[in-house]
Amino acid sequence: MIDLLLVNVPIDLGKKPYDLAFPFLKRLNFGILAIASYMKEREFQVEIFDPQAYSEENYSEEDCINKLLQEIEYCSPLVVGLSCISGFSYLSCKKIAYLIRQVFPSILILVGGKDHVGQIADTVLSECAAIDIVVRGEGEEVLCQLINSVKNKNSLEKVPNIVYRDVTGKINSTLFDLALNPQEITRLNYSLYPNFHSFPPSLEISRGCPFGCAFCVSAKTGVRKKDVSTIIEEAEYITQIYGDNEICLYLETPMFLMQDKEISQLACMKKEKGLNFTWRTETRVDYLSPVRLQKLAEAGLRVLDLGFESASPDILTRMGKTQNTKKYLEQASEILRSAYDLEIIVKMNILFYIGETVETIGETISFLEQNLPYTTSVSAYPLLLYPGSSLETGIEEHIKEYGGSLVKDSTWEERHLWPVNPSTVFTYDTLQELGTLFTKSFQTMEIFYKQKKYGYFSPSISYLEFVQRSEKFGIEKLPFSKGQEELNNNRQKLWSKLISLKAV
Repeated sequence: MIDLLLVNVPIDLGKKPYDLAFPFLKRLNFGILAIASYMKEREFQVEIFDPQAYSEENYSEEDCINKLLQEIEYCSPLVVGLSCISGFSYLSCKKIAYLIRQVFPSILILVGGKDHVGQIADTVLSECAAIDIVVRGEGEEVLCQLINSVKNKNSLEKVPNIVYRDVTGKINSTLFDLALNPQEITRLNYSLYPNFHSFPPSLEISRGCPFGCAFCVSAKTGVRKKDVSTIIEEAEYITQIYGDNEICLYLETPMFLMQDKEISQLACMKKEKGLNFTWRTETRVDYLSPVRLQKLAEAGLRVLDLGFESASPDILTRMGKTQNTKKYLEQASEILRSAYDLEIIVKMNILFYIGETVETIGETISFLEQNLPYTTSVSAYPLLLYPGSSLETGIEEHIKEYGGSLVKDSTWEERHLWPVNPSTVFTYDTLQELGTLFTKSFQTMEIFYKQKKYGYFSPSISYLEFVQRSEKFGIEKLPFSKGQEELNNNRQKLWSKLISLKAV
């Protein structure tokens, strides 16, 4: 018998049409690995179940469920914890909870995921009778206290940061303390993750974000950073257990904010240890400069997710992204040029926002074209309203100003996600199509593969295997072009699509 079985609930719907295209696209759930690692250090008996660890192309949902039920039967956990980190896995989460309850009627079932179910905890318990507890916020310390309470048959009323159903069926909330988080982020113990070698490795370097973008919930968690020596120790450990001194690491963080001194220290300690790992992370335009990019490249940066969002001054101002749009766009151009010279792939993340027009999107396309050949990777997607974001309050009145609306059909309502039709010109669905054209206009197949090797594709997948799978799925549906001629043709299609929307 073990204390806790942590389950990574798979998505059943992709945020983008091609999210489920590749069976070897495996994102390690570092949240449950962090919890398991933290609790293991404190001598709790914890195991992890992730269907991705066993999945093959012909591995059905029924196979995954049966495997999970067998795992529960085998290890006999006191509590089963389901990790539901977004609305894209929420329906699967409820289904799995019901199936567990049918087979194991007395087992305690909890769910967690601070950026989704944790924001709608009462609703989750009201909608799913099979779920007993919802954890709000980060889970490490809460789960330690909860397991101890269950073991000692104590009431859950003194366990902070949970919403639970008592024996009478009444839903109760305990004290919610945002500061109840480990002050030191736990080192991930990969040996706890089943078949971990099939997952691209991640190394968590910080939590929280100080910027408070209205469409995001990360700012609700306090910022904590690992020191550089700890990051190097963990990178060395990962290098050893994967048996690859040139491993591609994803440095997990809502926002990479190392100072120049720390970056230089990272490069120096890597060299001293003889470590050749390279890495990917994400940050903002206003954090970067050509000089800082040079330091980051020397420390091993090879892929950078950049929260660019838009090249329209009106949209940037509406987002609250910057107070000086001219300087912001000049800085973004400098970053693209410097990164290109340093052979760093910059994935420009673009968000179609409230009030978008043909002109505002045209400004973004023009900016990307003006920065060719330095623009090599783009991801573009329309706005989704997430529960718990500050944008949630009053958004309907705000988008009505531009003739927009929220999409509230059952597909989205039951997931507690709300796509945004941002104006009279654009719907969410139209912008989703336009987003795919954006990516096909500025990203080749080869660049897509290179950036996905960090944090997304199973480490053993070769470029040839990727190409074969892409052709089987249909390259016309995927977010890249085969080569330069196709990129040029797709940019013409992108402009034609935009002009046709203006005519409407």
